Amino acid sequence: MLREHLRAESFRLSPALMARSPAAAAGYLLSAHLWLAALVLAGRYLPGGAPAKVALGFVLALLAQRALQTLVHHLSHDLLTRNRALNDALGNLLVAGFIGMRVQSYRRIHFVHHAENGSVSDPEFIDFSIVREKGGLARYILHYALGGELLALVRKYYFSKESKERAAVLQMGHIALCQLLLLALFVWVAQAGYLYLVWLYVAVSWSPMLSRLRFLVEHPGKDDRTVSTAGAWCEVLLFAPYQFNYHFEHHAWPALPPYRLHRAHDELRAAGYFERHPEYLVYSYVRALRAADAGLP
Repeated sequence: MLREHLRAESFRLSPALMARSPAAAAGYLLSAHLWLAALVLAGRYLPGGAPAKVALGFVLALLAQRALQTLVHHLSHDLLTRNRALNDALGNLLVAGFIGMRVQSYRRIHFVHHAENGSVSDPEFIDFSIVREKGGLARYILHYALGGELLALVRKYYFSKESKERAAVLQMGHIALCQLLLLALFVWVAQAGYLYLVWLYVAVSWSPMLSRLRFLVEHPGKDDRTVSTAGAWCEVLLFAPYQFNYHFEHHAWPALPPYRLHRAHDELRAAGYFERHPEYLVYSYVRALRAADAGLP
């Protein structure tokens, strides 16, 4: 639908934007692990004892996991190489295993979302009517923060008909390996083993919650409308790093490398697209969520 709409607008994306950059992809992976490295170093060297390390560790774990979660998405679109077997093997070991995921499982669910965006068949669908049924935005956030979605997340990524992982236990070895590496880093390098518990808590609460809140902004309503968000850098860092905030562009051109999404956005702006169609662009995740929670258009 989006591509048909863009064709009707006579808009054509520059073919050069489809060029792939292994260096840019490697930079994305490196930067995600720098957040993890900062977490380990904070555990080792931050003064002030366990309370200070837990407080800062929560923030750094959240930033690291938001980066890793977004990279799992990008890997599902073959971030590293068009050789899918190699892309997935590297992605599982270097990214997905650290947050208990598998690129192949995510791809199966996510590609259904692309095909069925906004329909009852979309496995990722949620809109604000569901949030209101659960008591509003504040209660929805609290529900996630208390780990209330843990079982639903396990069911979605390991036991849903889309994930097809019921009999794939032997294909989850990368998760055990990555988790053992994390535990070793926190226990022997950071000398703060309790930070592993912080990591696990963030993985089943705040990180998936921010993904759902992002989805509410970028896919508003019960249709296939997809919105880009030109938020402040701190919002983008938490909700949609690695140019994932250019979500309209991603759905319009799913094969476009993620490190080119901002250039696609710039081309649309230069063509006056968002001036003619302001419904496809918002300027803050937080403001958009608060407006939707208040029932504002």
